[in-house]
This record gives sequence, structure tokens and C-alpha cells, in this order.
Amino acid sequence: MDEAWYDDEAGPMVRPYTITRGRTPGQHKHRLDTATQVVTVEPRPETPRLEPTPEHRAILEACQRPVSLAELAVALGQPMGVVRVLCGDLLDHGAVFVRTPRTEVSREILEQVYRGLCKL
Repeated sequence: MDEAWYDDEAGPMVRPYTITRGRTPGQHKHRLDTATQVVTVEPRPETPRLEPTPEHRAILEACQRPVSLAELAVALGQPMGVVRVLCGDLLDHGAVFVRTPRTEVSREILEQVYRGLCKL
């Protein structure tokens, strides 16, 4: 065994680009940010089948309840970019459902926050 690929404390080392097959988060059509919630769903029959990797299976197992991408990255011990690519794969194949929080904030909400801060 090549000693450079194994560390007693860390275990076998696999580079992130190996897990994603060289793909980056920007190559998916979905915009997934750190607060995006991911949950496993029953795949629809009309969606193409995905040959899941061990990392895909770990995501599906972890997402039995809604989990944010940030939590998922920590739970899996993977960089956020890797988790984005793998979740994008699962989303493309109908295996997960995602919900991204609203990014626009209305003036009314900002005024309420301002009034609340002024009362402090």
C-alpha cells in the first residue's frame, strides 16, 4: 500500500474532485446555498435512475428529515462544494426535494427589524 494515501488518524484520503468526478457546483442548473433544506423523497418512476455512490447513499440516509446543506456537509465531513454537487445529482434524479429560503426581504420586514432594534 502506498503510504502517501493513508493516514492512521484520518484513514484513507480521497480528494474531493474524485468524489464529484471533477464536477463543480456551478455545473448544475440548481442554485443550492448553505441554508437550502434537503429531504429524501421517493423517486418518481419517470426520472432517470442514478447509480448511487457511497456518498449519495450517505446523503439519502442523513436526509430522512429536512437538513440544511451546511449541516449535511458537517455530518458527512465533506466540503460544501462536494455536497452541492452530490445533492444536485440527487435532485436531478428525483431522489431529494430541496427548499431554498427566500432571499428577498420586503421593506416592511426591514422596518420592523429597525423598530425592534431601536427599542433595545
